[in-house]
Amino acid sequence: MAEVSEGIIAGQPSAVILLRDEIPPPRAGLNLQRLATAAGNIGLAGLFFSTLFFGAFVHINSLSDLIWISGAALMGVFALVRVAPKTVLISFGTLAATAGMMLIPLLLKSQPSPHRWLSRSGETIELAGIIISQVSRVYLGRSFGLLPANRGIVSGGPFRLVRHPVYLGWLLLTIGYVMVNPVSRNLLVTVAILPFMFARITQEEMLLQADPEYRAYSERTHYRILPGLY
Repeated sequence: MAEVSEGIIAGQPSAVILLRDEIPPPRAGLNLQRLATAAGNIGLAGLFFSTLFFGAFVHINSLSDLIWISGAALMGVFALVRVAPKTVLISFGTLAATAGMMLIPLLLKSQPSPHRWLSRSGETIELAGIIISQVSRVYLGRSFGLLPANRGIVSGGPFRLVRHPVYLGWLLLTIGYVMVNPVSRNLLVTVAILPFMFARITQEEMLLQADPEYRAYSERTHYRILPGLY
């Protein structure tokens, strides 16, 4: 059963949806909660897989492009097997931050650098980013999601170092891509993404701080994405 709690979070109207299991679903008929979760998973996976056909799929000019596309494909696979959240924060702010992080990167343009050393350095950073991101997602398992939600607290592996290693990996991946494709458009796109990323992290922290397990975890792991800095 789902319960919607309305309120004001960070100065804006928000809805925290609590998914409860006290009342068992009927044995016969459709389980609407599971059906909604499955539909959401398929839709999200479709969004990631669609990026494979958004120009880059037919214009693989370098290892950088292959790394970028592989990341989108892996995210699509993980999206298919997500579990339903215990709580989820839905507001204009969370929807805007998530949409910004998902859609703005589509404006990145593949235009390889003529400087071989810059391309090789960028590809190395990209590879480090995708390794960090995907190892973190393996630890997340079926808890992977986009909107701020509590699908269970994960504190092992890369999460011992920073609270949001997926974002760290994503940031490295994007920086590496810009180094490989160093045009002003890509630099502007990356700068435009950052406010949405920081907003998304803040929103998720606001929701998870309601969980005593997460509060204890955040006391042990002080930094969000950059050890010693942030």
